[in-house]
Amino acid sequence: MEAFTAIRMAVAKRPIVSNVIVYGLLYTGAEFFQQTMNNKVLIPASSTPKPYDTATIARYGIMGTCVFPHTLYHAYKYLDSKFVGKSLRMVMPKLAADALVITPINLTLFYVGMSALEGKEDWLEEWRKKIIPTFVTASVFWVPVSLINFRFLPPQARVVFVGTCQVIWVSILCWFKRQEY
Repeated sequence: MEAFTAIRMAVAKRPIVSNVIVYGLLYTGAEFFQQTMNNKVLIPASSTPKPYDTATIARYGIMGTCVFPHTLYHAYKYLDSKFVGKSLRMVMPKLAADALVITPINLTLFYVGMSALEGKEDWLEEWRKKIIPTFVTASVFWVPVSLINFRFLPPQARVVFVGTCQVIWVSILCWFKRQEY
């Protein structure tokens, strides 16, 4: 029980650091999980397992530690300052802002950032092809998750909760990333 209390105090004292660590591990872990499933588990019996693509895992690690925990932390902090409370009257504007502003920004950061890290010439090519289907899918996934987040969780737990849900979401993003449009 003492360890749990120490962790809670550390999270409360240094929310950005704890969010970066937890979110980064979960975000990177989602890509690792995708590669494990695609390259090691769900392969025909006659196939040889493929090695891990560590460069791709590293790119997800960079995005998951250097970009998204920071944008989410500051976005949620801002929303909490403008819409104080957990009533539906306060949660609905947060949901709208999350779905209509934060999500498109984060999807843009994902596709453009990954393209930049991959060394692609046209950083917007993949974004142009995939933003609409990804945004629609994100809306279906994230609106209920965000409702839970804003309505029932304390502010210091929000980014970690979103990071936990990211394991599922990043698996979806990994799938979109691997599609040809």
